[in-house]
Amino acid sequence: MRSRYILLVLIFATITLVWSAYLFCIQILDPFNFAHLRRVRYIPNKEILIPRRGAIYDANGNLLVSSVSYYQIDIDRTAVNTWAKRNEISQKEAFTKIARIISENSSLSQDAVLRRLNIGNRESSIQISNRISEAELDRIMQQFASERLPGLVHNFSSMRRIYSKGILGARLMGSVREESDGYDRMTNSKSLYKLSGVNGIEATYDRVLAGEYGWREVVLDANNHPIPYPDLHEKKPQHGQNLYLTIDANIQEIVENVLYEGVEKYKAAHGGAVVMDPKTGRVLALAGVSSTDKYEDPNLVRTKSNIPASFMFEPGSTLKPFSVLPALEHKLIKPDELFECGKYKVGRRVISDAHDYGSLTPRGIISKSSNVGVAKIAERVGKTKLYEEYISLGFGQKTALNLFGESSGIFAKLDNWDKYSLHSLSFGQSISVTAIQLATAYSALANGGKMMRPYIVDSLRDDQGNVVESFEPSVIRQVSSKAACDTMLSYIQDVIDVGTAQHIKMDYISLGGKTGTAEKSVEGTKGYSSNKFNAVFAGVFPIEDPQMVIVVFYDEPSDNYHFGSMSAAPSFRKIVENILFMPDCDILPYNERLLQTSLTMPDLTGMDIQSAERTLNKYGFLYKIEGPDSASVVVNQYPKAGIAVDKNHPITLKIGRSEDGTLSPISKGTMPNLVGLTLRKAMQAAAEQGVPIRIIGSGIVRKQSLLPGSRISNQSVCVLDASL
Repeated sequence: MRSRYILLVLIFATITLVWSAYLFCIQILDPFNFAHLRRVRYIPNKEILIPRRGAIYDANGNLLVSSVSYYQIDIDRTAVNTWAKRNEISQKEAFTKIARIISENSSLSQDAVLRRLNIGNRESSIQISNRISEAELDRIMQQFASERLPGLVHNFSSMRRIYSKGILGARLMGSVREESDGYDRMTNSKSLYKLSGVNGIEATYDRVLAGEYGWREVVLDANNHPIPYPDLHEKKPQHGQNLYLTIDANIQEIVENVLYEGVEKYKAAHGGAVVMDPKTGRVLALAGVSSTDKYEDPNLVRTKSNIPASFMFEPGSTLKPFSVLPALEHKLIKPDELFECGKYKVGRRVISDAHDYGSLTPRGIISKSSNVGVAKIAERVGKTKLYEEYISLGFGQKTALNLFGESSGIFAKLDNWDKYSLHSLSFGQSISVTAIQLATAYSALANGGKMMRPYIVDSLRDDQGNVVESFEPSVIRQVSSKAACDTMLSYIQDVIDVGTAQHIKMDYISLGGKTGTAEKSVEGTKGYSSNKFNAVFAGVFPIEDPQMVIVVFYDEPSDNYHFGSMSAAPSFRKIVENILFMPDCDILPYNERLLQTSLTMPDLTGMDIQSAERTLNKYGFLYKIEGPDSASVVVNQYPKAGIAVDKNHPITLKIGRSEDGTLSPISKGTMPNLVGLTLRKAMQAAAEQGVPIRIIGSGIVRKQSLLPGSRISNQSVCVLDASL
C-alpha cells in the first residue's frame, strides 16, 4: 500500500516537473517564437485621422467654399443580438429601436435603415450608410450612448466641398478630386484619403488648404472591435488653414453678370475681366465666362481654365499708352509737337490709321488711337528702351499672383525682333498678354509708376479666426516717374472725353481708359485673320485719384461688336456704374450717388391704370396699386408729382372711378411675390394669376416692378429683373 502511494507521488511529481520544464521552455526559452506573436497581438494599430480642408472666404468674410465630412456607420448585429437577449427583447424590437434612433438623427428614413438591418445573415455586421455628416454622427453616437445600445461602428468615409455662391467665381475657385485608391497594405487599412486641388485657387493653395494627417492608436479584439487599453498615443490632425481673399464677392457678381450679358449680346466665345486696386495691388474681382457656362453644371465649370489668368490675347491699342510713356519719361517728345498721321511707309510695309486725322499731338495720338503716330514715337524711344519698358511692366512673364494655370504671355526677346517688331509692338501686335498682366500694368500707370505685386489672398487663418499669416501691399519696382504717369492719365482721360470711347463718358465721375481692337493671329502663320478679333478696354477711375483699374475683353465678338469701343467699353461702364451704386461703396459720396439715381416723379393722376403702369415701367419704378376691384383711373399718387425720388423707392397708386363714371376692368386677385424665384417658377406663378411679365436678365428674380400684394389689372405687365 505504501509503495503504491510512493509511486503515485513520484508520478505526479514527475508530471509536475515535466510540465514546469515545458512552461519554462515555452515562456523563457521561447523555442516557437510565441513572444513575438504575443507582442504582435497587443501592438496597437494606427488609425489615420483625416484633416478637414480649409474654407475660403471673400474680403468681407462671406463664406465662398467650405467642407463637410461624411462617415460610414455599420451595425454589428451580433452585438445587438447579444444585447437583445440580455434585455429579454426580440431582435425585431432591437432593430426597430436602432432604426428609429438613426432616422431621427439623420436624413435616412426608418424603413430604409430597417431594410439594411434585415439584409442577409442577421448575425453579421452590415453597412447602413456612408453619407452621414459629422453633426448627424455626433447625435447618433450620443443617443446610442444614452440608451446604452451596442453595435455602432463608424469610420471616416469622404469629404465634399460646398460652394456657397453656386456658379459665382467657379473658374476662379477651381475644383478638387478625391485621391484614395482603396486598400493600403502598409497601414492595413484604407489608403489615405485626400481632396486634392485640380485648378483655380483650390490648386494654387492646395498645400495650405489640405492640412496635415493625424493618427491614434487602437487595440482591437478578435472581432475587430476597439477595446480599452492603457497608454495609447494620439496625434490630432491639423486642419487646413482658411483663406481670406481680396476678392469682393459683390464686385465679382457684378462683373460676372455684365460678362454673361456681354457674351450673349456680342455673340462672343468668352469674356474676361479684372478689377484691381492700383494703390495696393489687391485683386477685387477676377472673372472669366464662356457663352455656355451658366447653362452647365457648376461642378463642370469649376474644372475649366481661369480665363483672365490663362487666356492670352493681343492687347492691340491698349498698349499704346505704354509705348508713349518712355517718350514722356525721357522727354523725347513735346506736348504740343505735331506728328503727321494717316499712312506711314516703313520699308515694304504700310502702317495705316482707321481714319486720317492729319497731324496730331501726342495727346491726340492716344485719344484718337493713331497707329502711325505711336509708331513714329516708338522710333524715338528705340528698340532697347521699349523692350525694357515692356519687361519692367511684366509682359512676357507671369505675375506675382502665380495662379494655377497662369500664362506668361508671349513677348519675344530683343535679339529675336525683326525689322517690323518695333512698330508692331508699339500698337499692341506681335505680343500676347493676359488680362491680369494688363491690369497690373495699368495699375502702375494709375498709381504714379509703382509696379505693385498683385495679390489675391489677404490672410491665412485658423478655425478660431486667428491670423496665421497676412499679406501686405508690396512695390516690385518703379517703372516710370509720377509726372510722366500723370500726363499719360490725362491723355487716356481724353480717350473718353473726346476720343474713341466718348460714348461711355459719365457726367458724375471722371474716367480714363483705352480701347483696343486686335485681329487674331492665324495659327501656324505670321498673318492675321480678317474676321476674328479680340475687343479690349482698360480703364481707370476716378482719374484724379484712381481707386480701381478694370480690364475687360471679349474673344471673337460678332462683326457688329468686334471693336473694343463697341463691346468691351460699354461693359466697362456698366461695371463702373454698378460698383459705384453698391451700398458700401465710398468712391462717391452717398448724396451724389442718390442724386444720380433720382428721377422726377411724373404726374399720373387722371391717367387710366394701363397708361400709368406703362409710364412707371418705362422709368423702372417699383409700384403697387391700391383700390377697389373694379376701378379705372389713378385718383392719387404717393410721392406726389415733381418730387425727386429714387427709382427703387416704392410708388403707391390709388385707383378709383373716372369722372365720367366709366370703369376699366381689374382682374381679381393680387400680385404674388416673385423675388427669389427662378425665372421658370416666376413665370408659372405669374401665369396662374394671369399677369403678363417682361424679363430683363436671367437667373434668379431680384426685383419686380409690380409689388407683391397690389391689385392686378387686365393690362398689367410686371417687369422682372433677374440675375445669377
